Amino acid sequence: LIWATTANCCKQISMLTSSSTRSAIYNSFRSGERENIGDVTAKGEAQIAIVDLLGIASGVTLSKLVGPRVRNILLVYIILQAC
Repeated sequence: LIWATTANCCKQISMLTSSSTRSAIYNSFRSGERENIGDVTAKGEAQIAIVDLLGIASGVTLSKLVGPRVRNILLVYIILQAC
């Protein structure tokens, strides 16, 4: 429960940081005054959705490959942390 709470807090902090700085980053991608910030924002949000789906798919696939054994889970965790 402590790990889940900590992970959820970190997730919320990262989402808050991301959403508060996103418009400034998107403004830096505009090329002059002619480009619409709505277009840049829509493209950025589409990329976020695709990356989220790829992350979920890779997590599900990895969990099926690893299985329920604690030893395998810890091994994969250590390998992923080393990357």
